[in-house]
Amino acid sequence: MAERVYREPRIVIRDCNQSRLGAGPMRKPIEIFSDRSGNFGVTFGILAVPVMLAGGLAVDYVGLSVQKSELQNAADAAALAVAREGKVSDAEALEIARKTIAANYGFTAAQVSVSVKDGVASVRAVIDKPLVFGGFMGKKSMPVSVDADATFAFTKYEIALVLDTTGSMEGGKLISMQNAVIGLVDGMEALGLEKDQIKFSLVPYAGFVNVGPGHGPTISDTGVITKAAAGWLDQDAKAPVLQSDIPEEFSRFALYKHLNVTWPGCVETRTPTAKALHDVDDTVPNPADPNSLFTPFFAIDEPDDAWKYPNSYLPDGGTPVKGKGATQADKETQLSRYGKTGKYTKPENTPDAVQQTKTWKKPKMDTSPSSFYSNKNDPKGPGFGCEVEPLVPLTSDFKIIKSTVKQLKANGSTNMLEGVMWGWRVLSSREPFTDGASESDSSVEKIMIFLTDGQNSFGNLNNALGSGYTSMGYLVDGRLDGLTAASSAQTNTALDKKTLSACTNAKQDGIEIYTIRLEEPDVATGNLLADCASTKAHFFDAPSRNQLAPIFDAIKKGVVKLRLTS
Repeated sequence: MAERVYREPRIVIRDCNQSRLGAGPMRKPIEIFSDRSGNFGVTFGILAVPVMLAGGLAVDYVGLSVQKSELQNAADAAALAVAREGKVSDAEALEIARKTIAANYGFTAAQVSVSVKDGVASVRAVIDKPLVFGGFMGKKSMPVSVDADATFAFTKYEIALVLDTTGSMEGGKLISMQNAVIGLVDGMEALGLEKDQIKFSLVPYAGFVNVGPGHGPTISDTGVITKAAAGWLDQDAKAPVLQSDIPEEFSRFALYKHLNVTWPGCVETRTPTAKALHDVDDTVPNPADPNSLFTPFFAIDEPDDAWKYPNSYLPDGGTPVKGKGATQADKETQLSRYGKTGKYTKPENTPDAVQQTKTWKKPKMDTSPSSFYSNKNDPKGPGFGCEVEPLVPLTSDFKIIKSTVKQLKANGSTNMLEGVMWGWRVLSSREPFTDGASESDSSVEKIMIFLTDGQNSFGNLNNALGSGYTSMGYLVDGRLDGLTAASSAQTNTALDKKTLSACTNAKQDGIEIYTIRLEEPDVATGNLLADCASTKAHFFDAPSRNQLAPIFDAIKKGVVKLRLTS
């Protein structure tokens, strides 16, 4: 029987555009079953699963990397937050870290652990990250863990607390300020830094700043100066300070001695010159330039009219007030009220500045409390107006700062200019206080925290002197921009301008300034303090005294410099 032979069926694909019977070349038939190009498709099908698995794992890897980066940022922030708080319990540290990680970064399910040792805050955070393709490998999630360590940068802090102690601070405002300031000092102390890393200075201010009576001279009963005053004080009255009652080069220390009264420690605003703006700049006191020296405060005896003048403590004898126009002869005549009985002799290079009259008697002074101001009843006399606690130069003894803060009392009017200037001077390395580090030392942060509850005030009065006694004398003396008769608005504006100049100069000298306006709605004062501050974030407006504690806490956190160590 013949063998059957089976052939593969042939499929012929013709050009659809050609007639079945028409002429023309015919295309070569495609033999599908003999084509081997399909091997690629088979191979791709076999490899598709591992390729897709690898891609999925890559997606998971990227997701894990992103999660780790975000968790690291959260742990870093938590470590910094814990370190900023200083000495806290383990439970408190853990709570701070958890809140930081959950509230700011959304990791509410993170497992957090914290340790604080030797000033280093260590935070570990762990979270399970769900996997997209991990199920193929038998894993639905993968733990992501990070560690962060933070500590304080090696920075030294010199902080001047410039505090308003005027009469309007009486009561709850003063107490709230005292508590907030003490809280700041305690908080900085709790950071556990080295003792010499943090120094505080305290500058209470009202109408004057008290630099401390100990800087004055010691004068014997015979009128001999046995211990000279600090070199930056104008002991011998060489500065030509305009004053109605006191002759040129008549030492105010001498006048205190003649009246048997101790100089209380306040000084006056320095007089600017064409060469140097001593009133708004921290120029170095130099005997070669008497205007650069600091004139001791002396409140002259005012006319005997209790309804117009707050500080009449000697019989007047009908002597008129002449102010800026008073001559040397007028001033010598005025001395008779203070006890001069002989001829006045202008000193000629004598160290015994107190012996400036041939004979002298002790007048009977009226030192009864003044009843002129409703919120002030201090004894009248040459020290009237200097009822302010002496400043404390930079110190690392926090107990002195806190005890002095507790002693602060509310009295007097607001002189922001002197507050800013002495806040700057205590931070400076220059005379009169040289406790501050060199201005070129980049490792030191020099910080001024300035608080006020009121507007600048020159204390204008409707009398022949034009005002109460200020750090620039009386209005009629013309020491405030030459003004001898002006409204309160004019004098306040002039003081604001000088205060802003002082702030600007201090900032240019490297001082970082925080300002606080306490329960004072005046727009101009708010603008002044905002401009005085180093940045907008350095100005705090406190409509309520209850806000002071959190404000000082925020300032503490803004002041402290931290660094991540891992």
